[in-house]
Amino acid sequence: MSQQAIENLTLDLEELKQLADGAKRSRVQQMLSIDIRKLETDLQHQKDLLVAKEKESSGEASSKPPAPVPGDVKRYRIELKEYAWDQSDKFIKIFVTVNEVQQVPEESVNVEFTASSFNLLVSNLNNKDYVFTVNHLLHEIDPAKSYRRVKSDMVAIYLAKVKPTKWGHMTLTAKRLQDMKDERMSKSSKDTEADPSGGLMKIMQQLYDSGDSETKRMINKAWHESQNKKSELQGAPAPFTE
Repeated sequence: MSQQAIENLTLDLEELKQLADGAKRSRVQQMLSIDIRKLETDLQHQKDLLVAKEKESSGEASSKPPAPVPGDVKRYRIELKEYAWDQSDKFIKIFVTVNEVQQVPEESVNVEFTASSFNLLVSNLNNKDYVFTVNHLLHEIDPAKSYRRVKSDMVAIYLAKVKPTKWGHMTLTAKRLQDMKDERMSKSSKDTEADPSGGLMKIMQQLYDSGDSETKRMINKAWHESQNKKSELQGAPAPFTE
């Protein structure tokens, strides 16, 4: 990269910082802060490359390889699956456990909201990126009024309800599973009389095999809850596995 290009990056960085200083909304400040950090990393990386190139051309290159810069470090991506939730008249409250999340900068914990979904991203926590996504929410939410808070070893996500309706489930997928279970259990066929859980387990297994990650998460949760309630039964089918 030429010196002129580095100067252009520097000017871009200065202008982004000016925009961040004038930003008033918290989400805009977070987005600008992330862009600033990326640009700072890119700028430093390019400066290091230019210095190394100049040393190489002048015969001063060291036999020791250069130390990696932050942008060169590969981070692992981990999908979070466990959560708890509660609700009030105005909000659905989701609590996602992320150990040591309070140690990362505020701008490293971001949640993107849509009317029917949300996506949590915790960036660069102990060289890992943590992701938690829920799609197909049971009812519509207001993205502009939804927000998140970082707590000790936890991220609390607040989904603003459009209507003060009591949610029976978190997602349409969970409701669909419950409806299928209720429908199956209400039938009085010989099969259900002989084995009331066998037909349901077959349907759940088929749904699990063809479902997305959210569907599989909800089926696993339903399975474990069922086993806790029926622990006295012997010879229960093996749990679903991915």
